[in-house]
Amino acid sequence: MKLHPSPLCGLLLFTLVLGPCIAIAMVADAPISESQPAETQPAETQPTETQPAQTRPAETQPTTRPRRGPATDTAPASAPTTTTVTSAATTQPDRYLAVLHGRVHTVTGPVLERATVLAKNGVISAIGTHVPLPPDCEVVDAAGRFVYPGLIAPGTSGIFGSGDPRDTTDLFGLNMTIALAGGITAVLSGNDVAKLTFGTTDGLLVKRNVYWNLNYSTRNPIQRAELRAGLERVRNYLREVQRHEREKERNPEVKAPDRTWLRGEFEQYRRLLARETIAVATANDSQALRDLATLARQYDFALVIRGAAEGWLVAPELSRAGARVILTPRDDRPPDLRFNRPTGSTIENARILSDHGVLFGILPGTSTITLWGLAGRDLLHLNMEAAFAVRGGLPNEDALRSLTIDAARILGVDDRLGSLEVGKDADLIITDGDILHYMTQVHIAVVHGRVAYRKADETLFAHIRPQGERTLPEFDDQWPRRLEWPQE
Repeated sequence: MKLHPSPLCGLLLFTLVLGPCIAIAMVADAPISESQPAETQPAETQPTETQPAQTRPAETQPTTRPRRGPATDTAPASAPTTTTVTSAATTQPDRYLAVLHGRVHTVTGPVLERATVLAKNGVISAIGTHVPLPPDCEVVDAAGRFVYPGLIAPGTSGIFGSGDPRDTTDLFGLNMTIALAGGITAVLSGNDVAKLTFGTTDGLLVKRNVYWNLNYSTRNPIQRAELRAGLERVRNYLREVQRHEREKERNPEVKAPDRTWLRGEFEQYRRLLARETIAVATANDSQALRDLATLARQYDFALVIRGAAEGWLVAPELSRAGARVILTPRDDRPPDLRFNRPTGSTIENARILSDHGVLFGILPGTSTITLWGLAGRDLLHLNMEAAFAVRGGLPNEDALRSLTIDAARILGVDDRLGSLEVGKDADLIITDGDILHYMTQVHIAVVHGRVAYRKADETLFAHIRPQGERTLPEFDDQWPRRLEWPQE
C-alpha cells in the first residue's frame, strides 16, 4: 500500500525543524534592556583604596596573554575580549607627595636647608634643593619648619590590636591619633613592627616576629643550665654541618649529620645561632646584664636587653658582646645598700652607654597613651625621654638617633625606616621647632607617603599654638574661678 504524507504532517515537520532557528534569530535581534548590562566586571577584580592594584599578591593579579608578535596582533575571534578590563584593574597612576622648603634632618647625612623630599608610591625617590616635581604631585609646604624621620617606639601597647595588626587595629582610633601627634610613625607592637597608617592598612605591617624571648634569670639555675646545654648541642651540630660540607667536596657519598632531633626549642636555638632571629631579654642589675653579655659573646648571637638601668656599670662588657639596649632615661632606681659597690640608676646612663658604642633606643616609663594625668611619662612624650638623656650629657645628635635610626636598627628594620634616604619608606614628621624642645609640636605626620596627621584638622590640638609661636599664651577668666598666676 502506498502512503501519502498529509498536509498536517508537513506542518509538524516544518515547526520542529525551523521553529528553533527562527526563535534564536529573534532573540539575537532583540535589544538589551538597561536593567541587564551587556558586560559586567566582578567586584573582586576592582582595586580598593586600602589595597592598590599594583600591591596585590601575585596570585591575585589577573593575567593577560603574553605578546610574542608586533603590538598590533590581536586575539582570535573566539577568545573573550577582557584585555581592556584587565589593564584597568592592574594599572594605577603613580602617587607622588613632596615636602618643600623645610629644614631636613636626614639623620644619617647632613642637615639640608630649604630642601625638598619627594616620595613616589610611599618611598622616598629624591631629596635635595632642586628637585623637579612631577604632574599631579601633592605638595606640603614646610617653609620655616623642621623635617625629621618619623620617631620609632621599640615597644608599645594600646595602639594596635593583638595578632596580625592589619586585622585587629582600629585605624581611626584616638590612641593612634595621639601617637602621631607625638611624632611616632612606627612602633613595636607585641612582636611585630607596624606603622601608624591612619585610616588604611596599606603599608601598615613592616616586620613580623622580630624577637625571640630569652629567659636567663639567676633565680632559676636549672633553666640556665638547660639553655646552655641546648645551645651547646646545636652549636656542635652546626659545626658538624660545616665539616660535612667540606668533606662532601672530596667524597660526595659522605653521610650528612642527623637532624631529626632539630625541632621545637632546638630549632629556635639554631635560628638564634645562625642569626636568623634576635634574642630579647629583660635585665636591670649589673650582674644579670654581665651574665647576658657573657652568654651572647660565648655563642655569638644578637641580643637586645630591655631595661639596663645599671648598664652604665657594665657598658664595656655590653659593647664587647654587641648587645643593644632599650632603656628609659628617667628610670629611677635607688642604690642597693647590701652591696659594697656602685648600684642603682643614673641620669648619665645613656651617655655612658653611647661613649662605649652601645646602640640603644628609648622608651618612656609607660609605653602606652595615658589620658589620666600622667603628663610627660607616656608614649606621647617619647621625645622628652630623649631630652632627659641629653640632660645627662648625651649629645643632641645621639638623642635624635636613638629615636630614629638606632631604634630601627634594634628592631632590624633600618633598611626601610629611621632616616630620610632615597629608597627608604616616606615616613616623616614636620615640626615647628627642634624635636627635643619641650614646646615643639608636630604639625604634619606623613606615613607611607600619605598625610596621616595634620594638627590643624584635629580638635584635640588645633587650638594649641596653631602657628607654632613660642610666647606664653594669655588666659581669660575661666569658670568657676579666676586663674591667678604667680608673679616672677
